[in-house]
Amino acid sequence: MPLLLSRDVASYVKNPKLREDLKFVTLGICFGIVFVNVTTGAPVAGFARALGFGDFLYALLLALPVLSGAFQIFASLVLERTGKRKLAFLLGGFANRLPWLFVALLPLSVANPRNLLGPFAGLLLLTALGGAFLAVSFMSWMADLVPLELRGRFFGHRSLLGTVASLVSGLCIGWFLDTFGSVVGFSIVLALAAILGVCDILCFVPVQDPPMERDREFEGNIVHFFREVFAHPTFSRFLTFTVFWYFAFNVAAPFFNLYMIRDLRMNFFQIALYIQAVANGTTLFSIRFFGRLTDRFGNIPITFVATSVASFLPLLWCLTNEANWRVIVLVIQILAGIFWPAIDLTVNNLALKLSPDLHRSFYIAVLNLFLGIFGNALGYLVGGAILESVAPHIARFMESLGIRFSPYFVVFLLSTVLRAVATFTLLPKVREEKALSVQEIYALASKGLRGNAD
Repeated sequence: MPLLLSRDVASYVKNPKLREDLKFVTLGICFGIVFVNVTTGAPVAGFARALGFGDFLYALLLALPVLSGAFQIFASLVLERTGKRKLAFLLGGFANRLPWLFVALLPLSVANPRNLLGPFAGLLLLTALGGAFLAVSFMSWMADLVPLELRGRFFGHRSLLGTVASLVSGLCIGWFLDTFGSVVGFSIVLALAAILGVCDILCFVPVQDPPMERDREFEGNIVHFFREVFAHPTFSRFLTFTVFWYFAFNVAAPFFNLYMIRDLRMNFFQIALYIQAVANGTTLFSIRFFGRLTDRFGNIPITFVATSVASFLPLLWCLTNEANWRVIVLVIQILAGIFWPAIDLTVNNLALKLSPDLHRSFYIAVLNLFLGIFGNALGYLVGGAILESVAPHIARFMESLGIRFSPYFVVFLLSTVLRAVATFTLLPKVREEKALSVQEIYALASKGLRGNAD
């Protein structure tokens, strides 16, 4: 597995066992990214449409799995008491991935799609419970496994290989769904994604779990737990920004896929080509660069630049139609491919860096609790509710004025405004030790350019 680590990381890590562990951690994302893309992207949107689900039911289908945050307090308490991160990760991972296999197969044996809602809700809540243990244990585990000075480069390279896997699998799945676009076709893709998701978890079986630092005298008092996290000035500000940012994102995020399918009349191969291939191809050239930048300059300035650009991407979607979408979507995905991976990378790095070693799993649990409920699930449901209630009336009013206006534009515009608030109001309040400001990086870049010119 020579390509699973970048040269600088492989040369830095002298311990052979740690080097092998990091390779397995990287290999896992090559399987796991397919699971994530299918269960959150265009395939699950097409699956919901094939079953006759409306915008709100589609949003509900996406919201239930991300409610894992609601269970993470319980998961973190179990983890803090036992210290068995690897066991929690493996059991949680299987519970998170396997239910999707039944979600895929149930429609093949149930004639009326309305009868699927109850079983789907139960299965997806099980994935949420498993996801709680998965998320809490992974963040705590990786914080102790991956050396601090290598995290940016390691996770940057890991994201790079995940991007390659995403690109190749996305094109193959897109072609398959255009060829076999029935409920059976979607079920096959979802089943395959569930199996690959399990393969992701199996990659962690040989990985060592370093001793976890924990407070053996801590009794798990929930009130004390929350007070400690919210009393931490830096982490609490980071939590506020992160939750608000992802709520702003998720108000619109699930509906770009439906907009492409319904309004732009894009087929699944075109969606995979433009949304995954273009964005992921761009990411191939940028993600390792951002990994090095975070190691050198810190995460906050990179987050600010990336979220500033991402804030205005939904506006570009409002300029698209069936005739011109190719050029505009191409521009959107090039920018998304550059800056969205930087956001994910820096937010994950900040979660690890700003949470203290002692009780880190609790801090991550609180972050994911609010992120899962208010950042993700509430964002999906608010977006779906707006699309089924307010948005059609606004669209008809705009059409009466002679302005082409899709109902989806309502949530796109709302997302733009909320993203800008998060970037320019909340992010500047977060402080990261030894990180340069955006102004300082700009000054360094200007000095370098002047030096080259001379």
